[in-house]
Amino acid sequence: MKLIRRPRSIRSILFLTYSSIIVIGIAILFALFYVWSSNLLKQKAFNTLTEMSSTLQTQLDLEIQKLDSVSVSILYSNLITDRISAYETPKGTAPDPLSSEQSGSRYNKTDTSLYDILVALVGPSYPVQQVYLHLFSGISIGVGLDNSQKKTDVASQPWFTAVESDKKAKVLTLSQTGSSSLGLKNNVFISLLRHFSDKYNAPKGIVEVKQSYGKVFGGVIRQAKDNPSLEQILIYTNDGEIVYPYEHAEQDKQIVRQLLNRSIGPSDAERPAYLTNPLTGDTDLLTIKHSDLTNWNIAVMISNKTLLSPLNKFTRLAILATLVILLFLIALSYVASKRITRPLGALNKTIKSISLESLVAGTPAELNSGLNEWDRLNASFVKMNARLKESFDQLLLSRTHEMQAKMTALQSQMNPHFLYNSLATISAMAYEQMNEQIIAMCDNLSDMMRYISADESALVDMETEIGYTEMYLSCMKLRYGDLLAWTIDLPASIRTIRVPRIMIQPLVENAIKYGTKSSPPWEISIRGIVADRRWLIEVTDNGPGFGEEELSRFYAQVEEMERSQVLPALKLQGMGLLNLFIRLKLQYGSQMHFDIRNLQERGTTVTIGGPLNTK
Repeated sequence: MKLIRRPRSIRSILFLTYSSIIVIGIAILFALFYVWSSNLLKQKAFNTLTEMSSTLQTQLDLEIQKLDSVSVSILYSNLITDRISAYETPKGTAPDPLSSEQSGSRYNKTDTSLYDILVALVGPSYPVQQVYLHLFSGISIGVGLDNSQKKTDVASQPWFTAVESDKKAKVLTLSQTGSSSLGLKNNVFISLLRHFSDKYNAPKGIVEVKQSYGKVFGGVIRQAKDNPSLEQILIYTNDGEIVYPYEHAEQDKQIVRQLLNRSIGPSDAERPAYLTNPLTGDTDLLTIKHSDLTNWNIAVMISNKTLLSPLNKFTRLAILATLVILLFLIALSYVASKRITRPLGALNKTIKSISLESLVAGTPAELNSGLNEWDRLNASFVKMNARLKESFDQLLLSRTHEMQAKMTALQSQMNPHFLYNSLATISAMAYEQMNEQIIAMCDNLSDMMRYISADESALVDMETEIGYTEMYLSCMKLRYGDLLAWTIDLPASIRTIRVPRIMIQPLVENAIKYGTKSSPPWEISIRGIVADRRWLIEVTDNGPGFGEEELSRFYAQVEEMERSQVLPALKLQGMGLLNLFIRLKLQYGSQMHFDIRNLQERGTTVTIGGPLNTK
């Protein structure tokens, strides 16, 4: 026994549909809101980090610039280079400029001028903590926290190779000292070193300018203290040496290695970048700023989890509130579905009452949709369609015949209109005694009349239509001579397109009519193009253009015709452009193109067009 499935109620379908739309819509909105908010937070955080890293870079560059300015002042001081010779070891003597008792003294009692010059250079204008002048003769002269002259083997210093490898560059190094003479036990310093030569460019030593670590990185330390949400700030060289923090862990080295392995270009500074923290395993948002002055990279990082913590907390609260709203909306959807299905019975009765004069007998086909209400509604529609079918068929046939009659009438109107204008032209030429031109005009007129009196309903290819237009222009050339010139630009792709007859010649005739109202020469341009799957023909003249009143009258006629759906009465005069508009409308409907545009300086362009059809 076959089970008959009970049709489902539209009420239940609507309720489930509305409920699903509400749930899915709210879920999508939540997802979009979360993505938008998280991206917004990340972008703002990235902008803040970028601004912070730029500020840190500027602060570091300023501090290093102070050290560099002191070193440059020493390098280019003629007073210092003139006094270096006093510290040189004479030939044939042992390189022992200072005795063991003198090695720790402040300076050489016999010559204090060099020391005084260094003191003047490192004065209040350049607040650095220490300057050393390491001479290759084995003497180091210190000014600042350590005021002394002592023996030094410059070549044994850890920074010697780096300075000697590029004598024109500056070298930055970290150092930690426990010297009691500095008064700062286990203090860390930043040293800037440069190769030093005399005025004859002979190498004499190395200048070392020192500043305390806390002074140079004071801005970085304050930023880290004032922004506890920051995951980390790392400053490192391209060789992987960590400059800040001075006391760093192995995980910091792992992060630096990851950063150096990343391919970071100039565009990466404009968008957020992410890195997996090796200690926590979280994803960190970071910015990297490179300083050309120090050749250091400044990486500022913040944990993604910390960044999105406020948003996640807000999202949890919003979900609870939304669940309450969702239950309320679902209840409303049930009430709405119930009210929507109630009028279906009345609608069914209304449809059954619709009837036309002629009836078509037949049994309505069943829809069998499984929905009881729609099945009854479908049966009513089938009956109504059967009653209306014959009337619609008759109406459609009548409208088709009407359209064909209108097209025939409109095109037929062009025949006497053209003949009238041609006879007027011949009359004018006869008045001017242009006999030979009249003979040629009559020959061309004979060919043109055969063209326009052919099968009025047939379409012709664009090349044939252009040929007819050129015959007309030749006739006008006989009358106006060199005062009239024209150009035709018709690409090969448009020449085979089929169009109604006598579409372009009326535009050219209209252009000559209005163009000759101005002083010669008169120029006519015909251009064909294909754009947006339509053919377009542009006819341009250099006449005075249409007046505002003429254009307003033309568009008023078009608007009235489209509003009333009634064609205007056919007249011999004043119907050229309107006739053309109506024929295009009847042929192509809403796909037709018609435009009149006055040019900025002088002249008018009229454009017509229709859909591509090469058959």
